[in-house]
Amino acid sequence: MPLQQNDILYTARSILSKVPYRTKFERENFLFSNQEGPRFLIALCRDIEFLNTEYVKSTNDLEKTAILAEMNIIAAKINDVKTNIGDDIAKELEDAEPRYWVEELSRKAAIEALVQKTTAENMGQMLKLPAELYEEAITKCQYFLNVISKVTRQAERKANLTNTPTSTNDVN
Repeated sequence: MPLQQNDILYTARSILSKVPYRTKFERENFLFSNQEGPRFLIALCRDIEFLNTEYVKSTNDLEKTAILAEMNIIAAKINDVKTNIGDDIAKELEDAEPRYWVEELSRKAAIEALVQKTTAENMGQMLKLPAELYEEAITKCQYFLNVISKVTRQAERKANLTNTPTSTNDVN
């Protein structure tokens, strides 16, 4: 006998109720991956605003529950970061800006080097840095490229070894 609509919905909803709005992996590696300090705090607060908008738009109780759970995770992270930063967010933001821009521009330069397409915009931004920070950005960019190159070579060797026949019988 086929299942009834309510039985089917119950099964699907019981599964969906266990699915988070975002996974921890997604949050750590894609949403907030290389942010820290005051900029991270700002990103978290903006994410709360985004999640609130999604919550208000949602007409589905399961979705609202998942969004609210995500808001609580982000709110807890805001409290952790705020504890480390202190109350003078504007001062902390100003103090962290040189490091942020070195990191941001060096990552962009590394990506441009990887795809072999340098943009005038990123180079122009880098040239606006004071000389010592420009040098730091170039050094950091080269560091990123070295790490990427090393890891890629290791992965390629590993892939090649995995695809190499172990005996002459495997060749045919």
